Amino acid sequence: MKPFRAIVIQTVRSAVRSHVFHVLFAFIAIAMFGLPLMVSGDGTAQGLVQIALTYSLGVIMALVSATTVWLACSQLPREVENYTIHMVATKPCPRFSIWLGKWFGVFLMNTLIFLVSAGTIYGLVFARLAWAKYKGRVSEQDMVQLHNEVLVGRRAFQSEEPPFIQLTEAEYEKRLQEGKLDKEHNKGFVLSEIYRQLKNKSASVPPGTSKRWVFKNVSVDSVDEMVFLRYRHYRESTSRSSQRVLRGIWSIRNPEQSTKDRESLDHFPLQVLTGGYHELPIPGKYVNGDGVLVVEYANPPSEVQGTKGEAEKNNVIFQLGDGPDLLVRESGFLSNYIRTMILCVFQIAFLAALGCTVGSAFSTPVAAFVAVAYLTIGMSVQAAIDAPLKDDMGRYEYKGVFDHGAHLVARTIGKAVVSIDELNTTSDLARGRLVEISRIGGSLVRLIFIRGGLMAALGMWILTRRELGAVIRR
Repeated sequence: MKPFRAIVIQTVRSAVRSHVFHVLFAFIAIAMFGLPLMVSGDGTAQGLVQIALTYSLGVIMALVSATTVWLACSQLPREVENYTIHMVATKPCPRFSIWLGKWFGVFLMNTLIFLVSAGTIYGLVFARLAWAKYKGRVSEQDMVQLHNEVLVGRRAFQSEEPPFIQLTEAEYEKRLQEGKLDKEHNKGFVLSEIYRQLKNKSASVPPGTSKRWVFKNVSVDSVDEMVFLRYRHYRESTSRSSQRVLRGIWSIRNPEQSTKDRESLDHFPLQVLTGGYHELPIPGKYVNGDGVLVVEYANPPSEVQGTKGEAEKNNVIFQLGDGPDLLVRESGFLSNYIRTMILCVFQIAFLAALGCTVGSAFSTPVAAFVAVAYLTIGMSVQAAIDAPLKDDMGRYEYKGVFDHGAHLVARTIGKAVVSIDELNTTSDLARGRLVEISRIGGSLVRLIFIRGGLMAALGMWILTRRELGAVIRR
């Protein structure tokens, strides 16, 4: 432990003396104090908090990540080129201990910088909120909405989605048996058309009809707790020009009743603007003992408009990607903030391991280039995986053997490289979405222990096998 501790201390001292460290502090100060003042929000309490979290925290994490990569890539090559590592290697200090000391020194310093910055941002968020409230810039209603939607960790529950693929195949077989299809029909085209029709019919709520959603495994702490139904609906089409204020009625249904029954436990008539997200608060008492909540949206019959007596078309559309989702409070903001910081620390640890590994094999410029190339591949490989077109049923359509082979290569690379986007939960934090413990555990095992561990083992092996005497300074 003594050689390891000495290497860690020397690494931290060397990093602190570098100009990179001083520039990092200057930019962090600008990101913490300057960005929230330079970026204007919408004037609400939500906008104030989300700007601080999205911009300040995101920029600081990017700065710390870049600094981690650069310092990790430069520590070992600089000492090899200056022949200072030779004096350490000749002592009873194994080379894997040198690698671990360099990695831990870079990781420890950048983690401390990030955690201090994150703690400062947390304090500044509530200080600015208190000041805005004192000056009367935010109302009590804004503060209540802020604590319900942003300063919280809410778990999202999705409703059961109809089995569109099974329904499509069943409808195809029905049409085939009834003789409604031509003998020379294109099966793939017909399946895609049926699938599209079923999805459009499921998303549409014509005037005078209703649509029901069932949420299962919903847990609430008490009957007095509020859950929130988040949704976005459109009038006639998803184009912005078609949107307007519409009447609608949300109802809480008895889960024991069938879909055809109209028994309602309570209803919430609303008149809101279509095309934007809305949240409907629902008392937790409506979630039954089995964790089931059934909601229904009723689109009133079309109203007669104008002198000609024509009924206005108010067909309501709920896209599958827009919910409704049921948001249930699971933790406070501080707990969710800490979970986000844990994932950021994982990212710093991985980037330090990546930099020390390539720094064990190459000079500083080459090591930095390899590290950046690796991270670029990790961030862009998902686009290559999603590049092949899919039909309406979600199946890949390849133009040829080469296209199929390239897609397999991209999917294989995606399994091998790490995308740091997987560890970025700043957007979830700013929206009040819960950062799941399972996500933290999965990242720790898959990204840190397995992939990061393999990378660390590779770096220690390279440093152990490297001929230090072959390096000639010019």
